[in-house]
Amino acid sequence: MARIHRTVFPLLLGGLSLLSGCVTTEDINAGVLTLEGKPYQYAFDRIGYPDMERKIAGKTVFTWVNQESGTYTVPDTETATAMVDGHFITTEIQTTRLESYNYHCKLDLIVNASGIVERAESEGNLQGCQRYAALAPKKKK
Repeated sequence: MARIHRTVFPLLLGGLSLLSGCVTTEDINAGVLTLEGKPYQYAFDRIGYPDMERKIAGKTVFTWVNQESGTYTVPDTETATAMVDGHFITTEIQTTRLESYNYHCKLDLIVNASGIVERAESEGNLQGCQRYAALAPKKKK
């Protein structure tokens, strides 16, 4: 019977969160809200041109979509026990396993006829939306 040790993956995720700067939902929301009340061109200058533009009820909605998914290999260890010459022998076997990820985010800017952003909304997960946190004013430490 094999027992899988799950210690490496949480450590890997912890390390990745440190590298990403520990972005929170609040950071993303603060960044997105900096676009409200400004001309839409300000958003274009900060984050590039949108992926989509549509008209709804006399307003223009600009949409940015970010999606990335895939798999990666992480190290793993299995413990195996076998009986050899009447004695139980336990050994550790170094293996790997696949983990998957799915980063996604959608940002909508609703712009009035004067070209001013009336509302900015983001939807997705932290990894997909983290780029919008950079729009927020820097926190004083």
